[in-house]
Amino acid sequence: MSKTTSVIISIVATAIVTVMVVYLTPLKHLNIVSPSMVEISPVAFNKAFNENPEKFMFVDVRSPSEYAAAHPKGSINIPIANLAEASVRAELPKEGKQIVLTCTDGRLAAVAYGYLQSWGYLNLMHLTGGLQQWSLDGLPVEGTNVPKVSLSLARGMVCPGNS
Repeated sequence: MSKTTSVIISIVATAIVTVMVVYLTPLKHLNIVSPSMVEISPVAFNKAFNENPEKFMFVDVRSPSEYAAAHPKGSINIPIANLAEASVRAELPKEGKQIVLTCTDGRLAAVAYGYLQSWGYLNLMHLTGGLQQWSLDGLPVEGTNVPKVSLSLARGMVCPGNS
């Protein structure tokens, strides 16, 4: 066996062993760099969305009943449980559009963000504060049970029963 052949065999063997070590052990779950989350405020997003709606897919990840009751205007409903289905994810764009995730207060959308990020979606944005902040900012809400709460009450400036 020539020296060149033995060097090539050594390189290939090393590559195979390295791949096996990474993919067959818990090392594949090691995050050397912490994942980050791109956040956007409701006001900033609403402005960008109104200017260029074709650049965004605005997804509310709550249950269908919660979504039907009240949701940010322009959002579509894809419950977080459905994101586990490959057929649902196949309909989400991986490029060309930003996927903006929302929920009631932002926590469920943050979980959905992590799921989608782990499936290779890099075009994600998280709406800070969710529907609660969206409503506090006076942005349009649609649904069958949109609360009629004054802005001062919603911000906690006035507490019912306190004088």
